[in-house]
Amino acid sequence: MDNLPRLIFYASGVFIVSAAFTLFSSEFLKKVSDPSFTGTLFLLGFGLVYLNITFVTGRRFMRRLQGANPVPYIFALLVAIPPLVWVELYDAGLGDFKLTFMFTVILACGLGGLLGHRAGLKAQIKFRQNLQDYLDQDED
Repeated sequence: MDNLPRLIFYASGVFIVSAAFTLFSSEFLKKVSDPSFTGTLFLLGFGLVYLNITFVTGRRFMRRLQGANPVPYIFALLVAIPPLVWVELYDAGLGDFKLTFMFTVILACGLGGLLGHRAGLKAQIKFRQNLQDYLDQDED
């Protein structure tokens, strides 16, 4: 419970960033339905952005925790909600590619949560070692 304010801050921030990206990039959703190589690139780009948001926040949050924690998966859920709700409520121009886009967002957020969790565990070890080195240096 020591990290509850930090968790709320990160969770609200990640939700706002995801919603802002979804809102500002909604005009480019029409490009995803392009059957050419351009549509594939835009779909991949959207997936990479959502993956990166989840990965970075999950890794950064877990750095100061001790041990495994499901927080990156919670962040993945919070990142996935705005684009999924946006394409469901509004006509984004996706047509038949709506399910493909939704699957890509879910896969990217899930993968970002998994990779963020793994990177967060590694960052914990490095953070503890750096802290221990600093404390040892201070004692000398």
